[in-house]
Amino acid sequence: MVNDVASFNSNSPNLFLALPITLLYHGLNCAKLQSRHNKPLCSFVVHILDSNPEVVVTYFTTGLLYSKIIGELKRLPTARYEALQSRLHVLDIAGSEFDIMKPIETFAPAFESLYSSAPITCRSSGKTPFTDYAYEAIWVTSSRMIPILAWWTSTAGGLIRVIGPAHLGGVAAPELETAEGRAAMKPKIWAGEPIKAMQYHDRVGDTVHIPGLDPHYDYEWFPQETTLMDFAATFEAIGTIYAREADGIICVSGSSFEPEATAAVKEWCSSMNKSWYSIGPLTMDDSEGKPTPIKSSEDAQVEEFLDRIARKFGPKSLIYISFGTLFWPVLEDPLAAFIDGLLEKRQPFLFAHPSPFGKLSDETQKKISNSGIAMELVWSPQELILAHPVTGWFITHGGWNSAQESFKYHVPQIFWPFHADQPYTALRLTTIKAGFELIEIRTGEDGTRMPHGYEELPEFTVASAKAEIERLIEKLKSEEGATVRANHRVLSDAMNKQWSPSGESKKEFGLFMKKYII
Repeated sequence: MVNDVASFNSNSPNLFLALPITLLYHGLNCAKLQSRHNKPLCSFVVHILDSNPEVVVTYFTTGLLYSKIIGELKRLPTARYEALQSRLHVLDIAGSEFDIMKPIETFAPAFESLYSSAPITCRSSGKTPFTDYAYEAIWVTSSRMIPILAWWTSTAGGLIRVIGPAHLGGVAAPELETAEGRAAMKPKIWAGEPIKAMQYHDRVGDTVHIPGLDPHYDYEWFPQETTLMDFAATFEAIGTIYAREADGIICVSGSSFEPEATAAVKEWCSSMNKSWYSIGPLTMDDSEGKPTPIKSSEDAQVEEFLDRIARKFGPKSLIYISFGTLFWPVLEDPLAAFIDGLLEKRQPFLFAHPSPFGKLSDETQKKISNSGIAMELVWSPQELILAHPVTGWFITHGGWNSAQESFKYHVPQIFWPFHADQPYTALRLTTIKAGFELIEIRTGEDGTRMPHGYEELPEFTVASAKAEIERLIEKLKSEEGATVRANHRVLSDAMNKQWSPSGESKKEFGLFMKKYII
């Protein structure tokens, strides 16, 4: 499934990069499913442009994401961004009116024009510079001469579970391991037939063993009740199909974070004669590799609040809370109790809640506003907050972009995962004691079952959720909290060195460039 496709080429393309739920290409092409994939993809594009002055990048996207991509690229120093512009063309090929669950009909003709060096008009800017259906369109247009690489903006372990093979702990439907089974599934997906989550996740209480994780039950991959299950299952089916049909996979993670899972998935790819490249973390830095948090005139209120909390409570005293741009607890009571627990312990926090599915009640908003120690915003400048010395902990759903930014700014995480790859990130960090996970806030039929390793079933009540956060606040100040912070610091340092001259990501990016670009 493609929402965005970036192509990197000089004249006609000779590689296509795609998420299994996305796409890459030489001249080069990349596609993404949701806007969360923009940030690492933009960084990856910049790495390619910096590495080869003869490469031109043509980035296909939609009107919904065009401005986000341009905004992310403009985080570069002005002179550097302007220098790259002559070799970087961001094109809206679909406009804003399209169905994410259906093929973008304009993709095939746009790619044909790119392939033949014909002009393509951007629907957002009006400029004419020089997934499933995307894979097929590329194969037809190029007579299968252009390699396609899957772009996976998450972890190796997340890929193993969500779309990987059963022998590694994955839940891929057996029929999708064969070319015939994948061919039979594709028409059903694009005809809009519902793909039930249970088809891909049999939650019967089996113990799951994924390399590098503590044992856990299969239902613990669904710790929150959510309305997105069947929607997610469709995209997982697409990812399962196209990860196997791509010529290789680029993963925005690395061995510093998950050595066991990375080794396992590389061996699996090798058995299918596919390439695997670990090139994480990917965030937008300036020309000297320094953090570049976004700042705008609207951020002044946030900075003023952070500075005030720092003066009153000291460094690392604030907890930042965000479940990302999409996820939100279905039940409000545990969330309200959680916030009450923070306020009663006089724990400073900043809560960002950009999800279109959620809204804090008027009563909760009033409590926060009147507290003098907390702030809530629909959207907040996350990197600016994480970069501020007052921010000590990050309560998060476990999305990989947020995890990468927590490494970048050395802010340890407390997890409130929902599903998809998020439970893996939480499990990995808690396995190596570099993070905490909240348990009493779990909801739904799966979330309220016995967690692995527990002797008694948690209460999963409003009162127990409040009590858990109160206990956690004390734990953060204890020796255990100091140990978790120290372990997270060691991991962050290792991750941040992956792009050093001798780092894994730098080496594997070089191998990728040598094989497909140079």
